[in-house]
Amino acid sequence: MSSISFIIKKYSNQVCRKRGNILFVAVARASDGVLVASYLPQKGDYNVDKYHNAVQEVLSAPDFQYKVTPGSRYRLVGDVNAFNFTTDVQQRVYIVITMADYPERLVFPMINDLIPKFRQEFGEKALTCQQGHLNRKVESLFSKLVDEYDDPASKDKIASVQAKVDDVKITMSKNIDGMLANMEKTENIETDTQRLQDQARLFDKQASTLKRREQWKNWKLSLIIGSIILIILIILIVTLAN
Repeated sequence: MSSISFIIKKYSNQVCRKRGNILFVAVARASDGVLVASYLPQKGDYNVDKYHNAVQEVLSAPDFQYKVTPGSRYRLVGDVNAFNFTTDVQQRVYIVITMADYPERLVFPMINDLIPKFRQEFGEKALTCQQGHLNRKVESLFSKLVDEYDDPASKDKIASVQAKVDDVKITMSKNIDGMLANMEKTENIETDTQRLQDQARLFDKQASTLKRREQWKNWKLSLIIGSIILIILIILIVTLAN
């Protein structure tokens, strides 16, 4: 992207540093070069025309449509500022111009935050509207993102706190999962214990029934044997009496 890089260096050398790291936020159409929405964080920044011209020349660069692929990240760094952008499959170009020393690790997360919010609210309009038509409508959205990302130190602190919060969430989630697993194990143990108790009661019942049956068999056998002995004795007595 040599020709695009040359354009950025040309405009970067002409832009004077002002307070703030994020200088310009915009969304354009790659198909016709129309800048449908733009936001200037520093009101009255006299470099605004240079930002617009840089965007127009980048979009109209002869190698733009051949070198730029949807979803890829592009960062063109000059002496003073950096031109950061990506595109989507519908040829919307999301642009953030920052100071050259603004970290790349923050600018693209900012763009990634911008894309779904912009597409949800203004995505379809951006495909057909005229130059600058969405400027006022996107001001609130762009302003919030700039406020959040402009100070790298502050953003890093927020990210650090968020990371700690996420770690706590993960730890709590694991603890809860462990508790639920233990509860499930306890419930399973209770279920198994109840099943064993039911089986034991059934076994006792069956054993008692079997015992009664065996006792009754023994009684019947004893009765039969006793009857036979009694009959034999009667026969012997009768025989001896005669």
